[in-house]
Amino acid sequence: MPEISASFTVDSWESANYDEAEGAELGRTSLTKTFSGAIEGSSAVEMISGITGTSRAYAAFERLSVSLGGRKGTFVLQHAAFGPEGVDLRILPGSGTGELTGISGTASIERHQDGSHTFTLSYELP
Repeated sequence: MPEISASFTVDSWESANYDEAEGAELGRTSLTKTFSGAIEGSSAVEMISGITGTSRAYAAFERLSVSLGGRKGTFVLQHAAFGPEGVDLRILPGSGTGELTGISGTASIERHQDGSHTFTLSYELP
């Protein structure tokens, strides 16, 4: 399975809590990103989150409109994070379009000390 990496910047971030009841704070976030490197393009993310005094978790869907190795199209990445275990990122089966139709795989995001990010995608295309 090929593995490629790119850096990304967060271009917009709009976040608001919709429930601040005792025990947990629940919020929604919309953000956009721009990718550069082996992955070129942009994405839009919709996220919901839960935060307590001792933990945080989130779930999100991200639609990427990108070029991978010269092949252009879109696909949806599902994010699932629970506490300190990290983030599980998977391509939603059947979500690929254009030259990325049939894409499958997983991804990871690494945040660096300087605040920059590296996105790594392990994928298969028919």
